[in-house]
Amino acid sequence: MDYLKEYQISDDEIITIKENIEENNLNLDLFIYESEKIKKILDLFLSIGVTNLYDILITNPMLFGESLNYIENKINNYHDKIELKELLNEDAHNLRVINLY
Repeated sequence: MDYLKEYQISDDEIITIKENIEENNLNLDLFIYESEKIKKILDLFLSIGVTNLYDILITNPMLFGESLNYIENKINNYHDKIELKELLNEDAHNLRVINLY
């Protein structure tokens, strides 16, 4: 999962992400073998100005099992992208405002 370093996620944070995925009985293979999908989802969040990607990964790793189109539609259907960016940067649990938590 070294590709996450491209998103300023440290080695220690990657270890924590792996542990979190395993503790939640999620499939770690998604994060290992589908790195391009994970990167596209992270890039989608970056494109609207979300910077706390580590928090997004820790808060709801199941999100990354969804399709890119599904996540993109949820983001695009939110009425105010600036507000969404601020909400997500404030607290990753605010993914609930777009039904992604």
